[in-house]
Amino acid sequence: MEKHNHQGRILDLFSDASIKMSSILNIDQLIAFFVNKMAEIFKAERVSFMLLDHTKQELSLKSSYGSDYPADSPRIKLGEMFGGWVAKQGEPLLVKDVESEFPNLPKDRLLRYQSKSFVIVPIKLKEGVIGILSLTDRKDLRIFSEDDLKVVEVFCRYLALHIENIKLLEKNAVLLTVDILTGLFNHRYFQEQLIEEIYRAERYRHPLSLLMLDIDKFSRYNQAYGYSAGDSALKQIGRIIKENTRRVDLSARYGPEEFMVILPDTRLKQAIFVGEKIKEAIGYSVFAEDRTSSLGMARLTVSVGVVEHKIGLSKEELIQRVLSALLEAKQKGRNCVCVFK
Repeated sequence: MEKHNHQGRILDLFSDASIKMSSILNIDQLIAFFVNKMAEIFKAERVSFMLLDHTKQELSLKSSYGSDYPADSPRIKLGEMFGGWVAKQGEPLLVKDVESEFPNLPKDRLLRYQSKSFVIVPIKLKEGVIGILSLTDRKDLRIFSEDDLKVVEVFCRYLALHIENIKLLEKNAVLLTVDILTGLFNHRYFQEQLIEEIYRAERYRHPLSLLMLDIDKFSRYNQAYGYSAGDSALKQIGRIIKENTRRVDLSARYGPEEFMVILPDTRLKQAIFVGEKIKEAIGYSVFAEDRTSSLGMARLTVSVGVVEHKIGLSKEELIQRVLSALLEAKQKGRNCVCVFK
């Protein structure tokens, strides 16, 4: 009867916790909450979650309860120590008495345990093990049992399910804001962010500039080299724009062959410099092999319009001004930067 009451209490506690977990949409916050809740449910002195870095083949501490780990806590190589073994094998480990089950374990490691009993469970997603959860030393010095292990495994599967759901939500959020071909933000997200940047610029009296780029004679390029080469060129231009702008700048694919760059805290003179830099970088780039050219290289150029925001301008008016500057660049022979006057 006591066993069933104990398990019932644990399930009731976790049932309440699961409601809270469902509302957490950040993986780091979810793991921290889970670690603390597991310590509460199992009355464990120490609980930790270690994340597996598949590239480095090692585990590092992500979240802990009741541990005095330093900020630069040691990492565990995959396959080494108890945690590394669990991560490598993908199998849980239940130890009821570490001293008798592992008699050759160094004394300094034995001194870390009070009850000599602990549980380590792998956290698995579809792609494999992503980390491990360790529960050590119950406050009442009780031994972890096989039933405890089964419950911990169920809870860890529940954690893994939530992590996968968050990752899916994050992926979908990216798909809603990013142009899949170029990796830049899409037209809709640009429109939303431009409104925000105009609001910030006017509220805090900060400068704001806008660039619009259009690939010169891109339809001819597609006809000459094919649409696959055209897609590759768009990707390459997207990379060039990102490489020549700051992290705070927002670069977007505005149309089939048009790009926009929002430049917060940027005066007109600085924006012109950025536009010239991007134009030059694209002009010097090779986009495809050209057997009809003596140099054997196909190149592309862009026309660029630049405008600085003025207090009172709406989003539509600002876009119209940068478009006018771009059209002037086209009329002047393309491959140049023009400013709205």
